[in-house]
Amino acid sequence: MATLSAYVLTHAQASSTRFSEPYRQAQLPPGTNSYPFRYWDKQFLITYSIDDASPTRPAAILYDRSGRIAREVYVSFKDAYSASIGDVAVSGSGQIVVAGGTESPAGAVANFIASIGDDGHVRQIIRTTPFLPVYVCAAEDGTVWSYGFDRDENGEGVEGSLMLRQFAFGKGQLRAMLDKFRKKTPWWLTNGHYPGEIDLRCTSGKVVLFQGAASEYVEFDLASDKLKDSTMEPLPPATEMRITGFALTESGNVFISLHDRSSKPPRSGLFKLSFADSGRGKWVPIEETVGPYLNGAKVGQLLGADGVDLVYSRRFGDSTAYWSKYSK
Repeated sequence: MATLSAYVLTHAQASSTRFSEPYRQAQLPPGTNSYPFRYWDKQFLITYSIDDASPTRPAAILYDRSGRIAREVYVSFKDAYSASIGDVAVSGSGQIVVAGGTESPAGAVANFIASIGDDGHVRQIIRTTPFLPVYVCAAEDGTVWSYGFDRDENGEGVEGSLMLRQFAFGKGQLRAMLDKFRKKTPWWLTNGHYPGEIDLRCTSGKVVLFQGAASEYVEFDLASDKLKDSTMEPLPPATEMRITGFALTESGNVFISLHDRSSKPPRSGLFKLSFADSGRGKWVPIEETVGPYLNGAKVGQLLGADGVDLVYSRRFGDSTAYWSKYSK
C-alpha cells in the first residue's frame, strides 16, 4: 500500500524551497462548503453546483479576498425547458465564463459556453454542439479554452474527436487539438474518477490541463503558440490517495494537494510539479506542508492560486482560507 509518508520519502529531493507562514486569511461564509465545486481562480473563490439552473437562484457565487460575495451568476434561456452549468472560470480582468447545456421542451440537448455580464446574467453565448465543454478557463486575450468531447446523435462520445479547443465570442471555435487521451481513457472519464482528478487552468501566458486519470500533463504556451504534452509518473490509486486541489500560479508553477486516506491517521500535504531530464513529470512534496490531517499538515486542501501566491485551507471544506508565498 502506497501511503503518503512512503510517497514523500520516495519523491523528496534536496532543495531550498520555502512555503511561508500565511500572510493573509479570510473567513468564508459557511455556505461555501455546501457547494460540491469550489476553487480559487485569479482573485475570486468560485463556488457552484451542477443542478438545473434557475432564473431566481444563482448557479454560481464568487467571493472576494475578504470573504464577501463579489458576483452572482444566473443562467437561463427563454426557449429552454432547463439549463445547467458544468464549469465556471474567470479571467484576470474579471470576465466570468460558464460552460453548460440546455434541454428543449422536445428533449433536444444543446451545449454552450457563455460570458456573464455585470448584471450577473448571460451576455454572450457560443453554441458548441456537438462539442460538450466539460471544463473551461478564460484567457486574457478574451478567448475561452475548453476540454471536452464531441457527442453523436445518440449522445455517445465520438472516438478520436479533438478534446482541447479554443473559442472566441462572436467567432466560435478557433482551433481544436489533442486526441491522445482516448488511447488510455474512455470518453466518459472526461470528468475523472472523482472531482478534482482533472483540471484546466489559464494564466496570461499559458493554458494547462492536468489529466490525472491518464497521468498526462498538457501545456499550451500562448506566446510561442506551441503545445507541450508530457507523461506523468502515476499517482497511487484513488482508493489510497486523492487529489484535493490544484493551482497554476501566474509565474507558471503548478501544485496539487494530496490526501492519503489509507494511512492511520490520514495525511495531507502540498506537492509541486517537477520535470526530469527525460521530460517526464512527477509531483515533488513541499515537505514542511505534509503531516497528519487536522493535526500537523499545513495544507489540507489547496484551493488555487491568487497571482503567484497559493490559497488553501487546513482541512477539506473548511471555511477559513489562507494565503502563503512559495519561493525557491
